[in-house]
Amino acid sequence: MRLTKKIITIPLLIIITALGLQACSESSSSEPKVQPTPAPIPTTDPVLPTLSVSSIETGSAIYLDGLFTGKVTPADIDVSAGEHSIGIGLIDSKTYLKKPVTVEDNNSAQSLSLNNDDLQTAKEWKALFIGINSAKKPNGTCNSEYTIAELDAGFEFFKWNFEERLEGYSYNTAEWSFDRFDITETVTLNSEAVLTPNIIDNYLVEHNVARGDYDFIVTFYRGGDILIDAGSSTGQGCKLGNFQGLGWYEYDDLEVDASYVQIRYWDNIIEAIDYSKENERDPGMFIHEWLHSVAEINGKTFFKGQGYSMPSSNGDVVHAAGAYGYEYPWMTWYQDIISGKVEDNGEYLGITPEAFLDCSVREKVLDKCD
Repeated sequence: MRLTKKIITIPLLIIITALGLQACSESSSSEPKVQPTPAPIPTTDPVLPTLSVSSIETGSAIYLDGLFTGKVTPADIDVSAGEHSIGIGLIDSKTYLKKPVTVEDNNSAQSLSLNNDDLQTAKEWKALFIGINSAKKPNGTCNSEYTIAELDAGFEFFKWNFEERLEGYSYNTAEWSFDRFDITETVTLNSEAVLTPNIIDNYLVEHNVARGDYDFIVTFYRGGDILIDAGSSTGQGCKLGNFQGLGWYEYDDLEVDASYVQIRYWDNIIEAIDYSKENERDPGMFIHEWLHSVAEINGKTFFKGQGYSMPSSNGDVVHAAGAYGYEYPWMTWYQDIISGKVEDNGEYLGITPEAFLDCSVREKVLDKCD
Protein backbone atom coordinates (compact mmCIF):
# COMPACT_ATOMS: atom_id res chain seq x y z
CA MET A 1 0.00 0.00 0.00
CA ARG A 2 1.40 3.45 -0.92
CA LEU A 3 1.25 6.05 1.79
CA THR A 4 0.82 9.71 0.78
CA LYS A 5 1.75 12.63 2.98
CA LYS A 6 -1.13 15.02 3.61
CA ILE A 7 -0.12 18.69 3.91
CA ILE A 8 -2.40 20.78 6.09
CA THR A 9 -2.54 24.53 5.25
CA ILE A 10 -3.43 26.76 8.22
CA PRO A 11 -4.92 30.13 7.30
CA LEU A 12 -2.54 33.01 7.97
CA LEU A 13 -5.24 34.97 9.81
CA ILE A 14 -5.57 32.22 12.45
CA ILE A 15 -1.83 32.21 13.09
CA ILE A 16 -1.72 36.00 13.45
CA THR A 17 -4.73 36.02 15.78
CA ALA A 18 -3.21 33.34 17.98
CA LEU A 19 0.05 35.24 18.24
CA GLY A 20 -1.82 38.44 19.06
CA LEU A 21 -3.70 36.80 21.91
CA GLN A 22 -0.50 35.34 23.33
CA ALA A 23 1.27 38.74 23.22
CA CYS A 24 -1.66 40.51 24.90
CA SER A 25 -1.64 37.97 27.71
CA GLU A 26 2.07 38.32 28.33
CA SER A 27 1.97 42.17 28.46
CA SER A 28 -0.95 42.32 30.90
CA SER A 29 0.51 40.10 33.65
CA SER A 30 3.77 39.89 35.56
CA GLU A 31 3.06 36.28 36.62
CA PRO A 32 5.44 33.73 35.06
CA LYS A 33 3.78 31.72 32.34
CA VAL A 34 3.43 27.99 33.08
CA GLN A 35 4.10 25.90 30.01
CA PRO A 36 1.75 22.91 29.61
CA THR A 37 3.29 19.44 29.87
CA PRO A 38 3.17 17.79 26.47
CA ALA A 39 1.09 14.62 26.27
CA PRO A 40 3.14 11.40 26.02
CA ILE A 41 3.51 9.99 22.55
CA PRO A 42 1.89 6.54 22.44
CA THR A 43 4.23 3.69 21.54
CA THR A 44 3.38 1.24 18.78
CA ASP A 45 4.61 -1.73 20.86
CA PRO A 46 2.93 -1.72 24.28
CA VAL A 47 4.75 -3.37 27.14
CA LEU A 48 3.33 -6.86 27.60
CA PRO A 49 3.14 -8.85 30.81
CA THR A 50 6.01 -11.28 31.39
CA LEU A 51 5.49 -14.98 32.00
CA SER A 52 8.36 -17.04 33.42
CA VAL A 53 8.08 -20.60 32.06
CA SER A 54 9.90 -23.66 33.38
CA SER A 55 9.52 -27.43 33.08
CA ILE A 56 10.94 -30.70 34.37
CA GLU A 57 13.58 -30.69 31.60
CA THR A 58 15.70 -27.62 30.90
CA GLY A 59 16.33 -26.69 27.27
CA SER A 60 12.83 -27.78 26.19
CA ALA A 61 10.92 -25.93 23.47
CA ILE A 62 8.26 -23.46 24.64
CA TYR A 63 5.04 -23.12 22.63
CA LEU A 64 2.51 -20.32 23.12
CA ASP A 65 -1.03 -21.08 21.94
CA GLY A 66 0.34 -23.92 19.84
CA LEU A 67 3.15 -22.03 18.12
CA PHE A 68 6.87 -22.22 18.89
CA THR A 69 8.21 -19.09 20.63
CA GLY A 70 11.86 -19.62 19.72
CA LYS A 71 12.70 -20.02 23.42
CA VAL A 72 13.53 -22.99 25.62
CA THR A 73 12.98 -23.60 29.32
CA PRO A 74 13.51 -21.81 31.58
CA ALA A 75 12.70 -18.51 29.89
CA ASP A 76 10.64 -15.35 30.18
CA ILE A 77 8.14 -14.75 27.40
CA ASP A 78 6.00 -11.69 26.69
CA VAL A 79 2.32 -12.57 26.60
CA SER A 80 -0.75 -10.40 26.13
CA ALA A 81 -3.23 -10.34 29.01
CA GLY A 82 -5.95 -12.97 28.83
CA GLU A 83 -6.37 -16.72 28.41
CA HIS A 84 -3.51 -18.68 26.84
CA SER A 85 -1.99 -22.15 26.70
CA ILE A 86 1.66 -22.97 27.24
CA GLY A 87 3.13 -26.08 25.64
CA ILE A 88 6.50 -27.67 26.32
CA GLY A 89 8.22 -30.10 23.93
CA LEU A 90 10.49 -32.03 26.27
CA ILE A 91 14.01 -32.27 24.89
CA ASP A 92 14.88 -35.69 26.32
CA SER A 93 11.55 -37.45 26.82
CA LYS A 94 10.23 -36.32 23.42
CA THR A 95 6.77 -35.84 24.91
CA TYR A 96 4.51 -32.81 25.04
CA LEU A 97 3.21 -30.96 28.10
CA LYS A 98 0.43 -28.39 27.95
CA LYS A 99 -1.20 -26.15 30.53
CA PRO A 100 -3.70 -23.26 30.42
CA VAL A 101 -2.79 -19.94 32.01
CA THR A 102 -4.58 -16.65 32.70
CA VAL A 103 -2.20 -13.73 32.26
CA GLU A 104 -3.03 -10.68 34.36
CA ASP A 105 -3.04 -7.22 32.82
CA ASN A 106 -0.26 -5.73 34.93
CA ASN A 107 3.50 -5.33 34.99
CA SER A 108 4.17 -7.96 37.64
CA ALA A 109 5.88 -11.12 36.43
CA GLN A 110 4.00 -14.40 36.61
CA SER A 111 5.44 -17.90 36.78
CA LEU A 112 4.28 -21.17 35.27
CA SER A 113 5.90 -24.57 35.73
CA LEU A 114 4.88 -27.70 33.80
CA ASN A 115 5.43 -31.30 34.87
CA ASN A 116 4.22 -34.80 34.03
CA ASP A 117 0.73 -33.95 35.30
CA ASP A 118 0.44 -31.83 32.14
CA LEU A 119 1.45 -34.65 29.78
CA GLN A 120 -0.68 -34.83 26.63
CA THR A 121 -2.02 -38.17 25.43
CA ALA A 122 -0.95 -38.98 21.88
CA LYS A 123 -3.59 -39.18 19.16
CA GLU A 124 -3.71 -42.31 17.02
CA TRP A 125 -2.84 -41.83 13.36
CA LYS A 126 -3.32 -44.82 11.05
CA ALA A 127 -1.28 -45.79 8.01
CA LEU A 128 -1.83 -48.44 5.35
CA PHE A 129 1.14 -49.96 3.49
CA ILE A 130 0.35 -51.65 0.18
CA GLY A 131 3.12 -53.90 -1.09
CA ILE A 132 3.11 -54.63 -4.83
CA ASN A 133 4.85 -57.77 -6.01
CA SER A 134 4.95 -56.86 -9.69
CA ALA A 135 4.42 -53.66 -11.70
CA LYS A 136 4.65 -52.74 -15.37
CA LYS A 137 3.85 -49.99 -17.85
CA PRO A 138 0.87 -50.39 -20.21
CA ASN A 139 1.76 -52.77 -23.06
CA GLY A 140 5.16 -53.25 -21.45
CA THR A 141 7.10 -56.47 -21.64
CA CYS A 142 9.02 -55.87 -18.42
CA ASN A 143 7.57 -56.72 -15.04
CA SER A 144 9.56 -55.18 -12.18
CA GLU A 145 9.20 -57.52 -9.23
CA TYR A 146 9.79 -57.71 -5.48
CA THR A 147 9.84 -60.85 -3.39
CA ILE A 148 7.83 -61.05 -0.17
CA ALA A 149 11.07 -60.65 1.79
CA GLU A 150 11.87 -57.44 -0.10
CA LEU A 151 8.38 -56.07 0.53
CA ASP A 152 8.84 -56.97 4.20
CA ALA A 153 12.04 -54.90 4.23
CA GLY A 154 10.21 -51.94 2.69
CA PHE A 155 7.42 -52.21 5.25
CA GLU A 156 9.87 -52.32 8.16
CA PHE A 157 11.75 -49.29 6.78
CA PHE A 158 8.45 -47.42 6.49
CA LYS A 159 7.61 -48.14 10.13
CA TRP A 160 11.15 -47.19 11.16
CA ASN A 161 10.75 -43.79 9.46
CA PHE A 162 7.57 -43.06 11.37
CA GLU A 163 8.21 -44.72 14.75
CA GLU A 164 11.88 -43.79 15.16
CA ARG A 165 11.77 -40.37 13.52
CA LEU A 166 8.36 -38.82 12.85
CA GLU A 167 6.82 -39.67 16.23
CA GLY A 168 9.75 -38.12 18.09
CA TYR A 169 9.73 -35.05 15.84
CA SER A 170 6.10 -34.47 16.89
CA TYR A 171 7.01 -34.95 20.57
CA ASN A 172 4.95 -38.14 20.39
CA THR A 173 1.68 -36.26 20.01
CA ALA A 174 0.95 -38.69 17.15
CA GLU A 175 1.09 -42.43 17.74
CA TRP A 176 1.12 -44.27 14.43
CA SER A 177 -0.44 -47.69 13.87
CA PHE A 178 0.17 -49.70 10.71
CA ASP A 179 -1.80 -52.08 8.52
CA ARG A 180 -0.68 -53.81 5.37
CA PHE A 181 -1.91 -55.83 2.45
CA ASP A 182 -0.03 -56.99 -0.65
CA ILE A 183 -1.16 -57.13 -4.26
CA THR A 184 0.09 -60.37 -5.75
CA GLU A 185 -1.09 -59.82 -9.34
CA THR A 186 0.83 -57.56 -11.72
CA VAL A 187 -0.31 -53.94 -11.41
CA THR A 188 -0.35 -51.90 -14.60
CA LEU A 189 0.83 -48.33 -14.11
CA ASN A 190 -0.10 -45.39 -16.32
CA SER A 191 1.99 -44.44 -19.37
CA GLU A 192 4.35 -42.37 -17.20
CA ALA A 193 4.94 -45.31 -14.86
CA VAL A 194 2.88 -43.75 -12.08
CA LEU A 195 0.54 -45.61 -9.76
CA THR A 196 -2.15 -42.94 -9.78
CA PRO A 197 -5.00 -42.70 -7.26
CA ASN A 198 -7.61 -43.90 -9.74
CA ILE A 199 -5.61 -47.12 -10.29
CA ILE A 200 -5.16 -47.91 -6.61
CA ASP A 201 -8.79 -46.97 -5.80
CA ASN A 202 -9.95 -50.24 -7.36
CA TYR A 203 -7.72 -52.29 -5.07
CA LEU A 204 -8.88 -50.34 -2.02
CA VAL A 205 -12.47 -51.27 -2.85
CA GLU A 206 -11.49 -54.94 -3.19
CA HIS A 207 -9.93 -54.85 0.29
CA ASN A 208 -12.91 -53.05 1.84
CA VAL A 209 -10.98 -49.87 2.71
CA ALA A 210 -13.54 -47.19 3.51
CA ARG A 211 -13.50 -43.42 3.80
CA GLY A 212 -12.04 -42.39 7.14
CA ASP A 213 -10.23 -45.68 7.78
CA TYR A 214 -6.73 -44.26 7.29
CA ASP A 215 -4.83 -41.01 7.58
CA PHE A 216 -2.13 -42.09 5.15
CA ILE A 217 -1.79 -44.71 2.41
CA VAL A 218 1.50 -45.62 0.73
CA THR A 219 2.09 -47.97 -2.19
CA PHE A 220 5.50 -49.59 -2.49
CA TYR A 221 6.90 -51.37 -5.53
CA ARG A 222 10.10 -51.94 -7.45
CA GLY A 223 11.15 -49.30 -9.95
CA GLY A 224 13.47 -51.61 -11.83
CA ASP A 225 17.24 -51.58 -12.33
CA ILE A 226 19.36 -48.45 -12.28
CA LEU A 227 21.96 -50.32 -14.33
CA ILE A 228 20.31 -52.32 -17.07
CA ASP A 229 23.20 -54.54 -18.00
CA ALA A 230 24.93 -57.71 -16.91
CA GLY A 231 26.34 -55.91 -13.89
CA SER A 232 22.94 -55.06 -12.44
CA SER A 233 22.57 -56.19 -8.84
CA THR A 234 19.30 -57.97 -9.63
CA GLY A 235 19.45 -58.58 -13.36
CA GLN A 236 15.73 -58.03 -14.06
CA GLY A 237 16.74 -55.82 -16.96
CA CYS A 238 14.10 -53.10 -16.84
CA LYS A 239 13.52 -49.63 -15.42
CA LEU A 240 10.08 -48.09 -14.95
CA GLY A 241 11.08 -44.46 -14.38
CA ASN A 242 13.58 -42.04 -12.88
CA PHE A 243 11.75 -40.77 -9.81
CA GLN A 244 11.69 -42.59 -6.49
CA GLY A 245 8.69 -41.07 -4.70
CA LEU A 246 5.55 -39.09 -5.51
CA GLY A 247 3.11 -37.50 -3.11
CA TRP A 248 -0.34 -36.18 -3.96
CA TYR A 249 -1.12 -32.82 -2.34
CA GLU A 250 -4.85 -33.31 -1.88
CA TYR A 251 -6.00 -35.79 0.74
CA ASP A 252 -9.20 -36.34 -1.26
CA ASP A 253 -7.42 -37.50 -4.43
CA LEU A 254 -8.21 -41.03 -3.29
CA GLU A 255 -11.85 -42.00 -3.11
CA VAL A 256 -11.33 -42.98 0.53
CA ASP A 257 -9.97 -39.49 1.38
CA ALA A 258 -6.54 -40.28 2.79
CA SER A 259 -3.14 -38.75 2.13
CA TYR A 260 -1.47 -40.80 -0.60
CA VAL A 261 2.07 -41.38 -1.88
CA GLN A 262 3.92 -43.98 -3.92
CA ILE A 263 7.52 -45.00 -3.29
CA ARG A 264 9.75 -47.33 -5.24
CA TYR A 265 13.34 -48.44 -5.00
CA TRP A 266 15.67 -49.86 -7.66
CA ASP A 267 18.14 -52.71 -7.58
CA ASN A 268 18.67 -54.38 -4.19
CA ILE A 269 16.16 -52.91 -1.75
CA ILE A 270 17.77 -54.33 1.40
CA GLU A 271 21.20 -52.95 0.50
CA ALA A 272 19.66 -49.56 -0.37
CA ILE A 273 17.80 -49.33 2.96
CA ASP A 274 20.85 -50.32 5.00
CA TYR A 275 22.98 -47.75 3.19
CA SER A 276 20.33 -45.10 3.66
CA LYS A 277 20.14 -45.64 7.41
CA GLU A 278 23.87 -45.95 8.03
CA ASN A 279 25.31 -43.26 5.75
CA GLU A 280 24.64 -39.68 4.65
CA ARG A 281 22.00 -40.63 2.12
CA ASP A 282 18.62 -39.21 3.13
CA PRO A 283 16.95 -41.91 5.27
CA GLY A 284 13.65 -40.07 5.45
CA MET A 285 12.10 -40.96 2.10
CA PHE A 286 8.74 -41.96 3.57
CA ILE A 287 8.64 -38.85 5.77
CA HIS A 288 9.54 -36.67 2.78
CA GLU A 289 6.66 -37.96 0.68
CA TRP A 290 4.23 -37.93 3.61
CA LEU A 291 5.04 -34.23 4.13
CA HIS A 292 4.18 -33.58 0.50
CA SER A 293 0.75 -35.09 1.12
CA VAL A 294 -0.10 -32.99 4.19
CA ALA A 295 2.03 -29.84 4.25
CA GLU A 296 2.06 -28.40 0.74
CA ILE A 297 0.10 -25.17 0.29
CA ASN A 298 -1.23 -25.54 -3.25
CA GLY A 299 -4.85 -26.35 -2.50
CA LYS A 300 -7.01 -27.95 0.21
CA THR A 301 -4.06 -29.37 2.10
CA PHE A 302 -4.74 -30.59 5.59
CA PHE A 303 -2.58 -28.56 7.91
CA LYS A 304 -3.13 -25.40 5.94
CA GLY A 305 -6.85 -25.96 6.40
CA GLN A 306 -6.26 -26.29 10.15
CA GLY A 307 -4.58 -22.89 10.32
CA TYR A 308 -0.90 -23.83 10.56
CA SER A 309 1.34 -21.84 8.22
CA MET A 310 3.99 -23.75 6.30
CA PRO A 311 7.42 -22.53 5.15
CA SER A 312 7.62 -22.15 1.39
CA SER A 313 9.80 -20.92 -1.44
CA ASN A 314 8.54 -20.41 -4.99
CA GLY A 315 5.39 -22.31 -4.07
CA ASP A 316 7.24 -25.36 -2.69
CA VAL A 317 7.19 -26.47 0.93
CA VAL A 318 9.09 -29.75 1.26
CA HIS A 319 11.63 -28.73 -1.40
CA ALA A 320 12.24 -25.31 0.20
CA ALA A 321 14.96 -26.55 2.58
CA GLY A 322 17.82 -24.69 0.90
CA ALA A 323 15.98 -21.37 0.99
CA TYR A 324 15.80 -21.67 4.79
CA GLY A 325 19.45 -22.59 5.22
CA TYR A 326 19.09 -26.35 5.68
CA GLU A 327 21.48 -28.86 4.15
CA TYR A 328 21.34 -32.42 2.84
CA PRO A 329 20.39 -35.04 4.03
CA TRP A 330 17.44 -32.91 5.26
CA MET A 331 16.50 -34.79 8.44
CA THR A 332 16.77 -31.59 10.52
CA TRP A 333 14.54 -29.91 7.95
CA TYR A 334 11.88 -32.61 8.33
CA GLN A 335 12.14 -32.37 12.10
CA ASP A 336 11.67 -28.60 12.17
CA ILE A 337 8.70 -28.68 9.77
CA ILE A 338 7.00 -31.36 11.85
CA SER A 339 7.65 -29.58 15.16
CA GLY A 340 6.79 -26.12 13.79
CA LYS A 341 10.29 -24.70 14.27
CA VAL A 342 11.24 -23.35 10.85
CA GLU A 343 12.33 -19.76 11.54
CA ASP A 344 11.10 -17.09 9.13
CA ASN A 345 11.82 -13.45 10.04
CA GLY A 346 11.25 -13.98 13.75
CA GLU A 347 8.21 -16.23 13.31
CA TYR A 348 8.14 -20.02 13.35
CA LEU A 349 6.36 -22.10 10.74
CA GLY A 350 5.41 -25.73 10.37
CA ILE A 351 2.96 -28.34 11.57
CA THR A 352 3.54 -28.14 15.41
CA PRO A 353 2.78 -30.82 18.02
CA GLU A 354 -0.68 -29.42 18.68
CA ALA A 355 -1.68 -29.86 15.04
CA PHE A 356 -1.39 -33.62 15.56
CA LEU A 357 -3.46 -33.37 18.75
CA ASP A 358 -6.08 -31.09 17.20
CA CYS A 359 -7.26 -33.31 14.37
CA SER A 360 -6.15 -36.29 12.29
CA VAL A 361 -6.84 -36.63 8.57
CA ARG A 362 -9.45 -39.29 9.39
CA GLU A 363 -11.25 -36.86 11.70
CA LYS A 364 -10.96 -34.10 9.12
CA VAL A 365 -12.62 -36.04 6.32
CA LEU A 366 -15.41 -37.20 8.65
CA ASP A 367 -16.03 -33.62 9.89
CA LYS A 368 -15.00 -34.48 13.45
CA CYS A 369 -12.53 -31.64 13.91
CA ASP A 370 -13.41 -28.77 16.24
